[in-house]
Amino acid sequence: MSNKINWVKVMEDNREKIEDAIKLAKEESYGTMQGWHVDVEMDESGEVWTSGLASQGSQSMSSFNGETFIVCHIESWEVDTNESEDIKYHKELYAEYLAQKEDEDGYEYAWEFMENKYPEIRKEWQNDAKQYELDEFDPSEYLDRAIEDEKEYSKY
Repeated sequence: MSNKINWVKVMEDNREKIEDAIKLAKEESYGTMQGWHVDVEMDESGEVWTSGLASQGSQSMSSFNGETFIVCHIESWEVDTNESEDIKYHKELYAEYLAQKEDEDGYEYAWEFMENKYPEIRKEWQNDAKQYELDEFDPSEYLDRAIEDEKEYSKY
């Protein structure tokens, strides 16, 4: 039987690489199937990678066998834009939206109006919201949690 791998030390020694992989996993998991995830995985030498999209309960055979370690799962996610608020900051768009809303064939909801009349602007708003989420994302929280969990687990 092989010696037990000190995953806490491997994680602490490779913090920067792991945090970069966690950021990448956050980007890779955007807009994917709900409930699926991207794992950040590493081996004993400190090599770190993302798993690609995986379904619920899935993991690599090497992690299942204890040869590699899953640092964290990054769940699929989407941005939550609020077109009914965003549109108010654009006077001309807002005026057009309100005017057409009065028509019998007008769009009732701002997201519907933007999606059909100005999809490129709506996409830009979504991209801005996505970039904001990525900029605010702190991978160290995931890594610190993994280290603490492994410290606790390794006691047993």
